[in-house]
Amino acid sequence: MIYIRKRRTPVVIEKEAERIKETPGSGYKELRLPEDSGQLRALFDKMPKDEIRTELVKEQHGLCAYCMRRITGQRNDTKIEHYEALSVNKETALDYQNYLGVCYGGEKDKLDNEHQNVRCLCCDASRGEKILVINPWNKRQMEAIGYYKKTGEIYVRPNVGLGVELEEAMQRDIDEVLHLNGEKDSDGKIKWDTTSKLVAGRRCICDSVRSQFERWSKKGTLTAEFLQDKIDKLESKLQGDNVADEYIGVRLYLYKRKAEKLRKQN
Repeated sequence: MIYIRKRRTPVVIEKEAERIKETPGSGYKELRLPEDSGQLRALFDKMPKDEIRTELVKEQHGLCAYCMRRITGQRNDTKIEHYEALSVNKETALDYQNYLGVCYGGEKDKLDNEHQNVRCLCCDASRGEKILVINPWNKRQMEAIGYYKKTGEIYVRPNVGLGVELEEAMQRDIDEVLHLNGEKDSDGKIKWDTTSKLVAGRRCICDSVRSQFERWSKKGTLTAEFLQDKIDKLESKLQGDNVADEYIGVRLYLYKRKAEKLRKQN
């Protein structure tokens, strides 16, 4: 996961939300949740979803808000996620500030030969209407995200100032709600990957970075300054409307940890 800087609501989207709310006979003002969730979703379906997806993809640099897989803004690969579930708060149901762009979480991916009868969904497809603690708009939380370089597993780093209770709640969201580490057994070990191969995708980045470090070390170029230049170039892809590489957060994390270690050694 990476920090997402939420942008201002585009005027066309804001105006359409207000039009829907104020339209006589829409029933918006009389809606009561959760019993009227179906009616509220029908109103949400009248929102300019193509424009919403386009804007979300821009501010998220072409990445799913949860897993960092590619999304393009097209209907076949991008869903509009209500961070605060639609059934919980009607005030945020039509509010762009409550929207995230997410992938389909494996719903459209083919099952592999090893787990033909197992579909391990992730992201919104796994979450459903559950309340989340982990928040891509929270910079402090996102700075606490780490990745085990051997397994590609995503975890919340301890002792970073968030407190044990919050750290544990975030990890539960990662493992049990969003299923970003696939399916785990009772000992917390990964039994199998998500249908969309998230763990394998992150592990591939980890392997790539490990090979880079070995190559740069042999050349004598592996220094904190050298890595900082690489970090700056990666972070530039998270500016403006640039499209970032899939799983960019993994590479950034590993570069930063290595650079930090090299600085301490010097």
